[in-house]
Amino acid sequence: MKFSCSCGEVIRDNTDYQDNKAYLLPDETYESALEQIESGESPWNALRIVERVMYQCHACARLFIDDHQGQLVCFAPEGDVAFGILKGTAPDA
Repeated sequence: MKFSCSCGEVIRDNTDYQDNKAYLLPDETYESALEQIESGESPWNALRIVERVMYQCHACARLFIDDHQGQLVCFAPEGDVAFGILKGTAPDA
């Protein structure tokens, strides 16, 4: 998958471990997903049902969030925001 930000940057989703991609887990579905996992559902399946994908533009830091209808909704930051809000840190092994 790839799409263009309004700033002109092309955002690609064609590999794993991207620093501009994350998953949103809405609060209203968080506990039900945990309950499904506790009752034996695989974490992968329980989370895939309720999560939404998010991307951040490397150039302008806009956020794009999946609306569950296959469309990305764009949110532009206010002020001087740097790229990296979706970057994670690897847990200590």
